[in-house]
Amino acid sequence: MKKLISDTLKPNGKWSIKRLGAFTSFWLSVIYAFAPIFSVIEIKEFVFVGLLTYSATAIGLTVWNKTIAKNDEQP
Repeated sequence: MKKLISDTLKPNGKWSIKRLGAFTSFWLSVIYAFAPIFSVIEIKEFVFVGLLTYSATAIGLTVWNKTIAKNDEQP
C-alpha cells in the first residue's frame, strides 16, 4: 500500500502538488458527503460539487501536462 501511494503521488520521486490536491479534495468531498450520518450538519451542495470539480481539474491538468511534455519530446 505504501508503494502504491508513493508511486501515485510521487511520480518522479518528488511530491506532485496537483496529485496531492486531487487526492485530498476527493477524500474531503467523500467525508463531507457522509458527515450527516455521524453528526447534525447541513450539507451545502456547492461545497461538495466544488471539491469534486477541483479534484477533476487537478487530474485533468496532470494529464494535460503529460501530453504537452510528450509532444515536446517528439522531433
